[in-house]
Amino acid sequence: MPKLLCAGSDLNYQSPDNVVGWTSPRWWLSFATCHMIDLQGAKTMRYVKILIRILAIGLAVAVFDYTLPSTNVVRVVGTEVVRTDVGNRWFFWSSPDAGTGSDATSVNRDVRFINSVFEDNEPRVFRNEDTGWSWPPYLKFSSGNLQAEAQNLAETGGWAAVRHYGWRIKMFSIYPNALSVKQVSGPDAGSLNWVRIIATVLLVIAGLVVWRLWVWTRNWLANLIDRLKSKL
Repeated sequence: MPKLLCAGSDLNYQSPDNVVGWTSPRWWLSFATCHMIDLQGAKTMRYVKILIRILAIGLAVAVFDYTLPSTNVVRVVGTEVVRTDVGNRWFFWSSPDAGTGSDATSVNRDVRFINSVFEDNEPRVFRNEDTGWSWPPYLKFSSGNLQAEAQNLAETGGWAAVRHYGWRIKMFSIYPNALSVKQVSGPDAGSLNWVRIIATVLLVIAGLVVWRLWVWTRNWLANLIDRLKSKL
């Protein structure tokens, strides 16, 4: 006689005095309920796995987009040093000048800024901080020299290609960090960002290689387990 094994159901118990046969409507009702629960649980887990993968991919894309350098062609209009409250936004700020003994988590400190505008007069403000030995690994120790170069460009009114990383989020007063300032002939002197393009291609290739290795390893382990079970 078929026996229904459903967690939490009283139909998985059979005794000589109380037998629920598979011909009973109650048995089939519980059978359908159990399988619906199993199917819903499997479906939910599948959605959870998909959600976790989407979040992981989104986080990886955000980290690389924030970290990889970009270049904007702008007209530098001024520089300044502003006393800034970093607070709980320290993740989006780098370190003070190398050798000062302060770190990125300092609540209040002086920060250099480079003010610029695009060709359509849209403003773009860059912070100018050393990255030092911390992340991202640009090993920038010359924010003072960079500030002098930017100030010289502001006085001459020239255009510059500012290489930077990070985001500009106005709501949270977060600024991209300038890495270099190079004078160019005009607003049309920009070129393709080969560093970001090459880095993106390499990251995609690395991701595909890791994925293929994971699939191969998973299949190899599954076959190994099946062979071990067949020998038992």
